[in-house]
Amino acid sequence: MKKTILFSTALSLAFCLTAQNTNENTALQDKNLEGSTIKKHSFSNSTSSTPEVTIWSEDFASGIPSSWVNAGFDGFGNTLTNAKWEYRGTATTPPNTTGSRGAYVGTRGPVLSPTASNGFIIFDSDYLDNNGIVGNTGNGPAAAPHLGTLTTDTIDLSGYNNVGLKFSSYHRYFEGRAIIAVSTDGGTTWSDTLAAHPGITVNAATAANATVEINMSAMVGNQSNVMLRFIFDGTYDDPGANGSGAGYYFWMIDDIEFYEIPKHDIRFTRWNGAPPQDIIFAPAAGSGKFGHLSKNQGSDQTRDMTFDANAFNFGYGSLNNVYLKVNVMDNNNTLINSYTSTGSVNLNSTDTANYNTLNTYNTPYNPSQVATYKVYFQVIADSASAISDTTSFYITDSLISLDYKRFDNSLGTPSLGDDGSALAMRMELTNTEYMRAAWVGLSSLTVAGGSIEVEVYDTVGFDFIAGFPAGSLKAASTAYVITQDDVDNGYFQVPVSDGVNPFVMLNSGAYYVVVRMYSNAGTNEIRLRNDQSIE
Repeated sequence: MKKTILFSTALSLAFCLTAQNTNENTALQDKNLEGSTIKKHSFSNSTSSTPEVTIWSEDFASGIPSSWVNAGFDGFGNTLTNAKWEYRGTATTPPNTTGSRGAYVGTRGPVLSPTASNGFIIFDSDYLDNNGIVGNTGNGPAAAPHLGTLTTDTIDLSGYNNVGLKFSSYHRYFEGRAIIAVSTDGGTTWSDTLAAHPGITVNAATAANATVEINMSAMVGNQSNVMLRFIFDGTYDDPGANGSGAGYYFWMIDDIEFYEIPKHDIRFTRWNGAPPQDIIFAPAAGSGKFGHLSKNQGSDQTRDMTFDANAFNFGYGSLNNVYLKVNVMDNNNTLINSYTSTGSVNLNSTDTANYNTLNTYNTPYNPSQVATYKVYFQVIADSASAISDTTSFYITDSLISLDYKRFDNSLGTPSLGDDGSALAMRMELTNTEYMRAAWVGLSSLTVAGGSIEVEVYDTVGFDFIAGFPAGSLKAASTAYVITQDDVDNGYFQVPVSDGVNPFVMLNSGAYYVVVRMYSNAGTNEIRLRNDQSIE
């Protein structure tokens, strides 16, 4: 059956990161991203069977403690007086309502910690390098490369064998790593170093309300002279930044605490590149993560959906019979299908059950009705309550898209280029369709008057290196001038044609939908909505 279909070009993480890694290679380009750029679901982490017991804490209500050591260094290890952590409080300048002051902070604000209202701390690498002035690279109060360390006084953890470290953290990364160093002899030696946000990519950021939690029992359990050192390492040369500089952007911290880890505590976790929870779409390996599928693309028994998760035993006791359960529900929370992993495992403390163990591959789901669907993930063990997370996807009559109805940030001409820059997204079809239009999502920061063009290419020979394309052109639009109404609405529709008909017939297979942007030499900036629900 052939049907009319609309393609949405609201971006998704699976494809926009290609553009970001290819085109956003300098800190100076990324001034347009609103919001955070990592992990959009609120995962329910802890399932402790006992209340949390705080051993030691610091919420910076009175500033950085005078007994802590705040020090800055240049790239050669020499003292750099101004390369220090700052306190943001109710009476400071700037106050705790301000996050980074750098030239490329965009619309980002302060860390959203539980006690942000009484203050937090920040290493503002962006500002220290450029003094908050676009193009002023290297002329700030403590130019990069730089390194800032903040060292606590001694912390007595004697009598506590099972210890966790937890703190609120907001980190945006270019070439400035967020590191925690650990000493158990009062600072004489620093034997352990931990990455606060491992795996974060160039120009990415955590959520503003992110929490770092680390099981530190093996490092600091029952130790009486523990010290922590928070290090913003802006001397690191990340090959992903293509030699574009050093340092940038910021790290904000609040509400640090050591607490007693419970016996039974199980979490979702990333594992060897796999996300904590995942939805895998057939038929091809690496298929897009479709937030919207037309009924014709989902219910013909060729677009199977399977579900993955990884579980981490955060508690100090072992867990038996750990397994994954996934429920698919409609928008009224009525159960439609339930899937259970093919087996269970036993986990010792700090062990992980990976996605090859906790899988539901043998029972794929195939959506059949136009509706909103919810996927409810649970990891269950004999001695711990289930942990869960819910996400939604949408089966429509005529829309296929990589977004999940979220607006997390934007990407467009300020970072990719004023006129002629382009973004491409790969879409797979399992049945023949008639494509009539593309929906394009806009940030409210777009300035009306710019124009876009939409093109559809076959994937064979498509060239990502030379600025697109090389594949066979299947359809194109005329130039569409963005109006203020489009900006206010947040979306607009662009008709496409095969050159003869007001549509294009696309057989089953993969295609690239390309959006070209023209901002009149930067006068009319174009910023496309981006949804990063799926890692």
